[in-house]
Amino acid sequence: MALILLYILAALFVVLLIYYLGIFSGSVFSKPHETNAKRIPVSVIVYAKNHLNELRNLIPVLLNQNYHQFELVLVNNASTDDTLQLIKEYALMYPNIKMVDVVNNEAFWGNKKYAITLAIKASKYEYLVCIDADKKIHSNNWLVQLTSHFTLNKTIILGSFFYSKKKGFFNKYFRFFHTMQQIQSVAWTKISKPYSLNLQQIAFKKEDFYNINGFINHMQKPLFINEYFVNDAATSKNTTICEHSDAMIETESLTKKEFKLFKKDQLQLLANLKSAAAFKIKLFNFVQFLFLITAITSFITIEFWYVTLAIVLLRYLILWIIFGKAAKKLHYNDLIFYFPLFDLFYIFMQIQLFLGNLFKKSNS
Repeated sequence: MALILLYILAALFVVLLIYYLGIFSGSVFSKPHETNAKRIPVSVIVYAKNHLNELRNLIPVLLNQNYHQFELVLVNNASTDDTLQLIKEYALMYPNIKMVDVVNNEAFWGNKKYAITLAIKASKYEYLVCIDADKKIHSNNWLVQLTSHFTLNKTIILGSFFYSKKKGFFNKYFRFFHTMQQIQSVAWTKISKPYSLNLQQIAFKKEDFYNINGFINHMQKPLFINEYFVNDAATSKNTTICEHSDAMIETESLTKKEFKLFKKDQLQLLANLKSAAAFKIKLFNFVQFLFLITAITSFITIEFWYVTLAIVLLRYLILWIIFGKAAKKLHYNDLIFYFPLFDLFYIFMQIQLFLGNLFKKSNS
């Protein structure tokens, strides 16, 4: 029995090596793609709902972007604060600012996808960049780097982001969770059909949007606008990722309560993803869980504990190195030390998602 367990553990380890070294490491250790700035006009769509203070910080940064020709389409989605007034003031001062004021209606009450659809229709340029008002941009070359990835074939650009660093153990684990998801999403996007479970900025051509009739397939699903769009419109041929540090944006970290809801929402998103993307996520998580359970069982038998220990440590070392490189890209250097502990939490969390989603019927 002990020998059989050891064989199973070794086989699972080989499968994980295919993931770690054959799929993940190539994208993690690749350098950000350097491209020349494109001479194409761009419409930057900024969504705001009660984001007065955030807009005050973001608009000046956007206006100071080192880009030759762009417009800002500022979307106010029925805000109850002074967001609309601020947008009006900026629109009067700058000719490249266009205002889209969305008023609630019975059919699309507070619907973000409806508001963004109106903004896309109002924009005058073919190439679009979409971002929420509560995001932080740290470089005047953000727009240059993000749009530089557009080519004749690559018409959907997935932008990278990182979460704000805060005090406390939970914030560290939350950013660890984000890193592990990014490792998988970026790697699969680079080699096959793109997918994302968390995407905070995106650029695309209007043609891609209209080819799938916009958000019509998921208009009544209020969350994951970019993720559903990628699921419908992105292919391995028309999509790429921008990982340049200048193009990264910062977004506010979630609280424990928000994170619980976020995981629940991600479970629903996973149920609605196309089968290939969902299968990739589930299979990897399941193999990792099987490896952990088999290793624990093999240790209990004692007979080959030293071989089991060597395999487990080697697995940790390889993934630790890959994680460390990915964490540095996301400005999460402080997380590298905590990897062994967080890795156990992550495996059990993902298998919980796996089991919860296994027999769940898609609502798409």
